Amino acid sequence: MKKVSDLELKKERGKSYGSVESSFGRIAKLWSAYTGKSIKPHEVAVMMTLLKVSRMTTAKDEVLLDCYQDARVYLDLAEELNCK
Repeated sequence: MKKVSDLELKKERGKSYGSVESSFGRIAKLWSAYTGKSIKPHEVAVMMTLLKVSRMTTAKDEVLLDCYQDARVYLDLAEELNCK
């Protein structure tokens, strides 16, 4: 697996899923509708970080490294979204 920088990963995901604001905004609306509670886009990023932390408990080798990187990127996105 080729190691990419966190910035490269964010750009790559942006090409696939659209801007962070629109992608996490869509997810927040869906999760809000499903749970009946208001979820903000930055909270989506925090919860995705928690998903990665959970996966770290069983992941090994390259998958574990991927989980660490994804968690870093999600926390960075949470900060970006919460500080706008």
